[in-house]
Amino acid sequence: MISPEPPYLPRIVEECQDYLIVDKPPFLLSHPTRKKKGPSILEWLQNLNPAIPFKLIHRLDRETSGLLVVAKNSAAAAYFGRQMEKRLIQKGYLAISWGELKADYLKIEAPLGYLGGAKGNEIVIRQGIVPHGTQSVTEIYPLGHGGGYSLLWVRPLTGKLHQIRVHLSTIRHPVVGDKLYGPNPSFFLEFAKRGWTEEMEKVLLLPRHALHAAYLSFFWKGEKKQFYSPLPEDLKKFLGLVQNLSKLQLNNPILANDPWGKILKELA
Repeated sequence: MISPEPPYLPRIVEECQDYLIVDKPPFLLSHPTRKKKGPSILEWLQNLNPAIPFKLIHRLDRETSGLLVVAKNSAAAAYFGRQMEKRLIQKGYLAISWGELKADYLKIEAPLGYLGGAKGNEIVIRQGIVPHGTQSVTEIYPLGHGGGYSLLWVRPLTGKLHQIRVHLSTIRHPVVGDKLYGPNPSFFLEFAKRGWTEEMEKVLLLPRHALHAAYLSFFWKGEKKQFYSPLPEDLKKFLGLVQNLSKLQLNNPILANDPWGKILKELA
Protein backbone atom coordinates (compact mmCIF):
# COMPACT_ATOMS: atom_id res chain seq x y z
CA MET A 1 0.00 0.00 0.00
CA ILE A 2 1.29 3.46 -0.91
CA SER A 3 -0.36 6.50 0.66
CA PRO A 4 0.80 9.63 -1.21
CA GLU A 5 2.43 12.40 0.79
CA PRO A 6 2.61 16.10 -0.14
CA PRO A 7 5.34 16.36 -2.82
CA TYR A 8 6.49 19.75 -1.54
CA LEU A 9 6.01 22.03 1.46
CA PRO A 10 3.34 24.75 1.57
CA ARG A 11 4.60 28.10 0.33
CA ILE A 12 3.65 31.54 1.67
CA VAL A 13 3.10 33.70 -1.41
CA GLU A 14 2.47 36.96 0.44
CA GLU A 15 1.99 38.00 4.06
CA CYS A 16 1.01 41.17 5.87
CA GLN A 17 -0.19 41.90 9.41
CA ASP A 18 -3.79 40.93 8.57
CA TYR A 19 -3.65 38.01 6.14
CA LEU A 20 -1.43 35.68 4.19
CA ILE A 21 -1.71 33.73 0.94
CA VAL A 22 -0.60 30.10 0.99
CA ASP A 23 0.12 27.85 -1.99
CA LYS A 24 -1.08 24.43 -0.77
CA PRO A 25 0.44 21.20 -2.07
CA PRO A 26 -1.78 18.21 -2.91
CA PHE A 27 -2.36 15.51 -0.25
CA LEU A 28 -2.59 18.06 2.54
CA LEU A 29 -5.82 18.97 4.31
CA SER A 30 -6.85 22.60 4.47
CA HIS A 31 -8.43 22.11 7.88
CA PRO A 32 -8.83 18.88 9.90
CA THR A 33 -12.36 17.66 10.61
CA ARG A 34 -13.85 14.98 12.81
CA LYS A 35 -13.81 12.51 9.93
CA LYS A 36 -10.59 13.67 8.28
CA LYS A 37 -7.66 13.98 10.64
CA GLY A 38 -4.04 14.53 9.77
CA PRO A 39 -1.57 17.24 8.81
CA SER A 40 -3.20 20.41 7.52
CA ILE A 41 -2.44 23.92 6.34
CA LEU A 42 -3.95 25.32 9.53
CA GLU A 43 -1.76 23.07 11.69
CA TRP A 44 1.32 24.02 9.63
CA LEU A 45 0.61 27.72 10.14
CA GLN A 46 -0.05 27.33 13.85
CA ASN A 47 3.26 25.53 14.22
CA LEU A 48 4.96 28.48 12.52
CA ASN A 49 3.34 30.99 14.88
CA PRO A 50 1.13 29.63 17.70
CA ALA A 51 0.25 33.17 18.86
CA ILE A 52 -1.72 34.05 15.72
CA PRO A 53 -5.42 32.98 15.51
CA PHE A 54 -5.28 31.90 11.86
CA LYS A 55 -8.64 31.41 10.13
CA LEU A 56 -9.11 29.90 6.69
CA ILE A 57 -11.41 32.03 4.54
CA HIS A 58 -12.09 29.15 2.14
CA ARG A 59 -10.84 25.61 1.65
CA LEU A 60 -9.45 23.30 -1.00
CA ASP A 61 -10.01 19.57 -1.16
CA ARG A 62 -7.14 17.47 0.16
CA GLU A 63 -5.93 16.53 -3.33
CA THR A 64 -6.42 19.98 -4.88
CA SER A 65 -3.32 22.17 -4.95
CA GLY A 66 -3.14 25.94 -5.09
CA LEU A 67 -3.95 29.24 -3.45
CA LEU A 68 -5.71 29.86 -0.14
CA VAL A 69 -6.31 33.12 1.72
CA VAL A 70 -5.91 32.99 5.50
CA ALA A 71 -6.90 35.73 7.94
CA LYS A 72 -4.61 36.51 10.88
CA ASN A 73 -7.16 38.27 13.09
CA SER A 74 -10.94 38.43 13.60
CA ALA A 75 -11.36 41.80 11.85
CA ALA A 76 -9.68 40.52 8.68
CA ALA A 77 -11.72 37.31 8.84
CA ALA A 78 -14.96 39.32 9.04
CA TYR A 79 -13.84 41.56 6.15
CA PHE A 80 -13.06 38.58 3.91
CA GLY A 81 -16.31 36.95 4.98
CA ARG A 82 -18.26 39.92 3.64
CA GLN A 83 -16.34 39.73 0.36
CA MET A 84 -17.16 36.03 0.10
CA GLU A 85 -20.86 36.79 0.58
CA LYS A 86 -20.74 39.41 -2.18
CA ARG A 87 -18.68 37.09 -4.41
CA LEU A 88 -15.87 39.64 -4.63
CA ILE A 89 -13.20 36.99 -4.09
CA GLN A 90 -12.52 35.56 -7.55
CA LYS A 91 -10.86 32.23 -8.26
CA GLY A 92 -9.50 30.54 -11.33
CA TYR A 93 -8.49 26.89 -11.69
CA LEU A 94 -6.48 24.85 -14.16
CA ALA A 95 -7.87 21.35 -14.68
CA ILE A 96 -6.92 18.37 -16.83
CA SER A 97 -9.95 16.37 -17.87
CA TRP A 98 -10.62 13.14 -19.68
CA GLY A 99 -11.98 13.60 -23.21
CA GLU A 100 -11.26 16.24 -25.82
CA LEU A 101 -13.52 19.17 -25.09
CA LYS A 102 -13.83 20.90 -28.47
CA ALA A 103 -15.43 24.19 -27.55
CA ASP A 104 -14.30 27.69 -26.67
CA TYR A 105 -16.70 28.23 -23.79
CA LEU A 106 -19.21 26.36 -21.66
CA LYS A 107 -21.36 27.59 -18.81
CA ILE A 108 -22.80 24.94 -16.52
CA GLU A 109 -25.71 25.89 -14.28
CA ALA A 110 -26.98 23.02 -12.18
CA PRO A 111 -28.31 22.68 -8.61
CA LEU A 112 -25.92 20.63 -6.47
CA GLY A 113 -26.41 18.81 -3.20
CA TYR A 114 -25.63 15.62 -1.30
CA LEU A 115 -26.80 12.47 -3.09
CA GLY A 116 -27.50 10.84 0.26
CA GLY A 117 -29.54 7.69 -0.22
CA ALA A 118 -29.65 7.91 -4.01
CA LYS A 119 -29.53 4.56 -5.78
CA GLY A 120 -26.01 3.26 -6.15
CA ASN A 121 -24.47 5.87 -3.86
CA GLU A 122 -22.41 4.46 -0.99
CA ILE A 123 -20.43 7.60 -0.23
CA VAL A 124 -21.90 10.08 2.25
CA ILE A 125 -20.06 13.17 1.01
CA ARG A 126 -20.73 12.57 -2.68
CA GLN A 127 -22.38 15.51 -4.45
CA GLY A 128 -24.59 15.47 -7.51
CA ILE A 129 -27.30 17.31 -9.39
CA VAL A 130 -30.42 17.28 -7.24
CA PRO A 131 -33.72 19.09 -7.94
CA HIS A 132 -33.77 21.13 -4.75
CA GLY A 133 -30.03 21.64 -4.43
CA THR A 134 -28.06 24.89 -4.31
CA GLN A 135 -27.83 26.62 -7.68
CA SER A 136 -24.23 26.40 -8.83
CA VAL A 137 -22.53 28.03 -11.82
CA THR A 138 -19.22 27.13 -13.45
CA GLU A 139 -17.58 28.71 -16.49
CA ILE A 140 -15.21 26.57 -18.57
CA TYR A 141 -12.70 27.85 -21.11
CA PRO A 142 -10.93 24.95 -22.89
CA LEU A 143 -7.31 25.85 -23.59
CA GLY A 144 -6.50 22.87 -25.79
CA HIS A 145 -6.94 19.15 -26.24
CA GLY A 146 -5.10 16.13 -27.52
CA GLY A 147 -4.50 12.44 -26.89
CA GLY A 148 -7.90 12.04 -25.28
CA TYR A 149 -7.48 14.83 -22.70
CA SER A 150 -8.19 18.54 -22.31
CA LEU A 151 -6.56 21.37 -20.41
CA LEU A 152 -9.21 23.72 -19.01
CA TRP A 153 -9.38 27.15 -17.42
CA VAL A 154 -12.28 27.02 -14.95
CA ARG A 155 -14.03 29.83 -13.12
CA PRO A 156 -16.47 28.82 -10.36
CA LEU A 157 -18.98 31.66 -9.96
CA THR A 158 -20.40 29.96 -6.87
CA GLY A 159 -18.67 27.93 -4.18
CA LYS A 160 -20.47 24.63 -3.69
CA LEU A 161 -18.58 21.62 -2.33
CA HIS A 162 -16.83 19.70 -5.15
CA GLN A 163 -18.55 22.00 -7.65
CA ILE A 164 -15.94 21.94 -10.44
CA ARG A 165 -15.43 18.19 -10.19
CA VAL A 166 -19.16 17.43 -10.23
CA HIS A 167 -19.92 19.78 -13.11
CA LEU A 168 -17.11 18.39 -15.27
CA SER A 169 -18.22 14.85 -14.50
CA THR A 170 -21.79 15.80 -15.45
CA ILE A 171 -20.69 16.74 -18.98
CA ARG A 172 -18.64 13.51 -19.18
CA HIS A 173 -15.28 15.22 -18.90
CA PRO A 174 -14.28 14.31 -15.33
CA VAL A 175 -11.01 15.51 -13.86
CA VAL A 176 -8.17 13.06 -14.47
CA GLY A 177 -7.37 11.12 -11.29
CA ASP A 178 -10.71 11.85 -9.60
CA LYS A 179 -11.51 8.91 -7.33
CA LEU A 180 -15.00 10.15 -6.46
CA TYR A 181 -16.39 11.58 -9.71
CA GLY A 182 -14.21 9.72 -12.22
CA PRO A 183 -14.75 6.35 -13.92
CA ASN A 184 -15.16 4.32 -10.72
CA PRO A 185 -16.42 6.03 -7.53
CA SER A 186 -15.69 2.87 -5.50
CA PHE A 187 -12.02 3.85 -5.75
CA PHE A 188 -12.75 6.58 -3.19
CA LEU A 189 -13.67 4.04 -0.50
CA GLU A 190 -10.94 1.64 -1.56
CA PHE A 191 -8.34 4.39 -1.34
CA ALA A 192 -9.49 5.24 2.19
CA LYS A 193 -8.95 1.61 3.22
CA ARG A 194 -5.92 0.53 1.19
CA GLY A 195 -4.24 3.66 -0.14
CA TRP A 196 -2.97 4.02 -3.70
CA THR A 197 -2.86 0.72 -5.62
CA GLU A 198 -1.61 -0.52 -9.00
CA GLU A 199 -5.21 -1.02 -10.18
CA MET A 200 -6.04 2.60 -9.41
CA GLU A 201 -2.91 3.77 -11.20
CA LYS A 202 -3.94 1.92 -14.39
CA VAL A 203 -7.41 3.50 -14.40
CA LEU A 204 -6.95 6.91 -12.76
CA LEU A 205 -3.44 7.62 -14.14
CA LEU A 206 -2.64 10.12 -11.37
CA PRO A 207 -2.66 9.57 -7.59
CA ARG A 208 -4.58 12.84 -7.15
CA HIS A 209 -7.18 14.68 -9.16
CA ALA A 210 -5.67 17.11 -11.66
CA LEU A 211 -7.15 20.33 -10.28
CA HIS A 212 -5.08 23.37 -9.31
CA ALA A 213 -6.27 26.68 -7.80
CA ALA A 214 -4.09 28.90 -9.98
CA TYR A 215 -5.55 32.38 -9.46
CA LEU A 216 -7.01 34.34 -6.56
CA SER A 217 -8.09 37.96 -6.30
CA PHE A 218 -9.84 40.18 -3.77
CA PHE A 219 -9.99 43.80 -2.62
CA TRP A 220 -7.93 45.04 0.30
CA LYS A 221 -8.10 48.66 1.47
CA GLY A 222 -9.42 49.80 -1.89
CA GLU A 223 -6.80 47.95 -3.92
CA LYS A 224 -7.35 44.84 -6.02
CA LYS A 225 -4.92 42.12 -5.01
CA GLN A 226 -4.09 39.32 -7.48
CA PHE A 227 -2.08 36.15 -6.90
CA TYR A 228 -0.89 33.44 -9.26
CA SER A 229 0.34 29.88 -8.91
CA PRO A 230 1.70 28.04 -11.98
CA LEU A 231 0.75 24.43 -12.68
CA PRO A 232 2.65 22.12 -10.26
CA GLU A 233 5.32 19.75 -11.55
CA ASP A 234 3.22 16.56 -11.29
CA LEU A 235 0.53 18.01 -13.58
CA LYS A 236 3.13 19.52 -15.92
CA LYS A 237 4.74 16.10 -16.20
CA PHE A 238 1.42 14.48 -17.06
CA LEU A 239 0.75 17.06 -19.78
CA GLY A 240 4.22 16.44 -21.17
CA LEU A 241 3.39 12.77 -21.66
CA VAL A 242 0.16 13.43 -23.57
CA GLN A 243 0.38 13.67 -27.33
CA ASN A 244 -0.44 17.16 -28.66
CA LEU A 245 -0.60 18.61 -25.14
CA SER A 246 3.11 18.69 -24.35
CA LYS A 247 3.67 21.93 -26.32
CA LEU A 248 0.29 23.46 -25.63
CA GLN A 249 0.11 27.22 -25.23
CA LEU A 250 -2.32 28.58 -22.66
CA ASN A 251 -4.72 30.20 -25.09
CA ASN A 252 -8.42 30.60 -25.84
CA PRO A 253 -9.87 32.98 -28.47
CA ILE A 254 -12.61 34.20 -26.14
CA LEU A 255 -10.00 35.19 -23.55
CA ALA A 256 -7.71 36.99 -26.01
CA ASN A 257 -9.10 40.43 -25.14
CA ASP A 258 -10.34 39.53 -21.68
CA PRO A 259 -8.56 40.24 -18.37
CA TRP A 260 -8.46 36.48 -17.78
CA GLY A 261 -6.28 36.18 -20.88
CA LYS A 262 -3.63 38.27 -19.14
CA ILE A 263 -3.90 36.01 -16.11
CA LEU A 264 -3.19 32.95 -18.25
CA LYS A 265 -0.03 34.60 -19.55
CA GLU A 266 1.14 34.95 -15.97
CA LEU A 267 0.60 31.21 -15.49
CA ALA A 268 2.33 30.10 -18.70
